[in-house]
Amino acid sequence: MAGKGKNVIEEVVIAKEELQLEFVMNVGIVKDCELSMPYRAQLSSDKWNLFLRELEFESILLEFLKEDEDMKRGIPVTVYDKGGHEFEMMLKKFHKGETSYYVLNRGWATFCDQHRLKENDIVALRTFRHAITQNLSFVITFLKMK
Repeated sequence: MAGKGKNVIEEVVIAKEELQLEFVMNVGIVKDCELSMPYRAQLSSDKWNLFLRELEFESILLEFLKEDEDMKRGIPVTVYDKGGHEFEMMLKKFHKGETSYYVLNRGWATFCDQHRLKENDIVALRTFRHAITQNLSFVITFLKMK
């Protein structure tokens, strides 16, 4: 029975994410309606950076990257919230010893402040190319934990 409760919670999270995506999909900024599957992360106490596990995030990201985009230097990205508001950020790949991860910053703190996101809240990133600019973009939905 313990596993069943987890499935119910996951179904609620997915349903809320889908409702939050409706506006972004309707305004036509997602090129060819190609939106990645969600990458979910639970927020840490670091409000300046969103750390993304390399293996899980990279499997989603790689299909949207262009050859000339250098993740070590970082690439500017536009992040959209559920209302279509834009947040300019930077996405980089870091290596520390044998561990690699991606980090979303330079604007992440503003996003968190404006949405009152706190440690342990859950965010879901979906990757896409902007229909007009062709720039790498994300839409972030979230679930606030109490």
